[in-house]
Amino acid sequence: MESNIDIKELWNRQAVPAADQSEILNKISRFRKSGLKSGIFLDVILVLTILFMIFIWIYFKPQFLSTKIGIIVGILPMCIVVVVNRKITSLYRSLDEKQSNIDYLNNLLMLKGKETFMQTKVMSLYFILLSSGILLYMYEYTLNSSFTFRLIAYSVLFLWIALNWFVLRPVMIKKNRRKMDCLIRQIEKIKSQVDEF
Repeated sequence: MESNIDIKELWNRQAVPAADQSEILNKISRFRKSGLKSGIFLDVILVLTILFMIFIWIYFKPQFLSTKIGIIVGILPMCIVVVVNRKITSLYRSLDEKQSNIDYLNNLLMLKGKETFMQTKVMSLYFILLSSGILLYMYEYTLNSSFTFRLIAYSVLFLWIALNWFVLRPVMIKKNRRKMDCLIRQIEKIKSQVDEF
């Protein structure tokens, strides 16, 4: 059995309308473009945030060691996310609708594994380190403030962390998994049809 059959060839051998072929190829193309755009956007935002944090360090000249450590601990997870995101973006670039369906499915499954790793382990580490960095950074600037201001500042911070951790993060993970799982199911269906030939 030949294992290097591409999607277009499969459709040409079946009695399936050409619209179905173009529909899945369009989905593949949209999925790839969407992944590339979001990866590049994330990189740009994180690099700008890192530069902004460096600017804060230079401009405000923090006095406490905890503030400097807080900035470093805040920048570190962003650098980790940029590195992991670069690997994911390169996988998106390697996706090509002209690949054989088996190669495409294997690349898609590898991409799903990397994204799952990013959305679970890397993002958990990101939020833990970023939250710790912000807490350390805020210490110097809230030290001489009133108790009420400190209570409000830290309450807002913990509310922001909880909103990101328990609401936004799970919603984004489910949305991304749903899109990828739908595409994987379609490619697996094509693969099973190829196996029948």
